[in-house]
Amino acid sequence: MENDIKKIAAQIKSLVDELAALANASNPKGQSTKKKVRTAEAKGAIGALNLLAEEGFFDTPKDISLVMGKLKEIGRYYPQPAVSMNLLNLTRRRIFTRIPDKETKNWLYVIKK
Repeated sequence: MENDIKKIAAQIKSLVDELAALANASNPKGQSTKKKVRTAEAKGAIGALNLLAEEGFFDTPKDISLVMGKLKEIGRYYPQPAVSMNLLNLTRRRIFTRIPDKETKNWLYVIKK
């Protein structure tokens, strides 16, 4: 009986070694197999805002009216409450920073660097 246990343990070890070799062969550099999620693939207003951020639109502070105008330029039509809520969500996630504009009493949004 003890020999059977040793044979089974040896078979299991050889199978585990085989699986490890296969895993290393498919991923030679030891990189993570997790997929990277791109923020621009998001749908809706938040996806459009991420697209503008990647293009560099938010490198300088912009107010909501400029953001709405730019979205309309690229053919994305969203209601202002949806855009402002997504700007606030991106601010809460610390992707954007918002700055109060003293003249107009509105918020200006800029990407954090």
